[in-house]
Amino acid sequence: MILALGLAADPTFTAGLRAVHAAGIAVRPVDLPSRALRGRVRIPLGSLEDTVLSVGDETVRVGDFPAIWCRLVDVASGAPSAGLAAASAGQTEALARILEFVPGKVMNPPLREASGFTKVLHAVALGEVGGWRVPETCLTSDPAEALGFVRGCRGGAIFKGASATKTWATVFEPHHESRLPRLVHLPVLFQERISGPDVRVHVVGDRCFGELIDSPALDYRTVRGGNDYRPLVPPREITEGCARLTGHCGVPLLGVDFKIDRATGEWFFLEANSMPCFEGYDERADGAISRAIVEWLAAP
Repeated sequence: MILALGLAADPTFTAGLRAVHAAGIAVRPVDLPSRALRGRVRIPLGSLEDTVLSVGDETVRVGDFPAIWCRLVDVASGAPSAGLAAASAGQTEALARILEFVPGKVMNPPLREASGFTKVLHAVALGEVGGWRVPETCLTSDPAEALGFVRGCRGGAIFKGASATKTWATVFEPHHESRLPRLVHLPVLFQERISGPDVRVHVVGDRCFGELIDSPALDYRTVRGGNDYRPLVPPREITEGCARLTGHCGVPLLGVDFKIDRATGEWFFLEANSMPCFEGYDERADGAISRAIVEWLAAP
């Protein structure tokens, strides 16, 4: 039996549960908001595998499961009271730490790959592991430095947030120059613009599933109905780099993002997400990604 930790309102979590059920494998789902509202976590410090999660009258012992699928989202910000918010945040932190030490397989331990908390470190460090180029990048709170960098990008520049918080890339245009003095309050990530299609590669264990995305928008995630999605078998240097990346990060599941320069055909690494929302890509791949996840979890 598989233990599944996530949100019933998360489409990726429910897509994964459907794949587990379709494979005929028993699963015990735990809805994290329900646990925060009506449950608790009991942790015997001398025996972490005896950690017990309870929701109402139902309890599960973490050590009873040979595999755990985890999409551990902190739901504290949605709590109806400060007390429940504090309890939820504490339980989430405790679970994240416990999942580093449980005896069974975990996809994915939440604290294992932490470089994404700062995008520049993330891109440079993981790009080197994969053996890939990253776009020229400048993280700064200096308006003059930002302006010099942007004007030096012959193909144009984009900008976005620098933290782990979800952010949207925006093309830097002339009217943005007047806003650069605001940088003194918060650094921003500037990057050369790579004109060409996006590629998402989902890595599950030693398997890769690629998709090429041509979009009329800079960020294809902002478009509904106007993108062109095509399956793609990544070149060998990409799949080999992805294998090195999962080994380096110590996680079996990654969503790895690239841009391909349309003029040169060169691949540029953008980031690797250790908690990817894969359900849309999986639907277009006829369920291949979720089946690979289930097979990894079910393998001895």
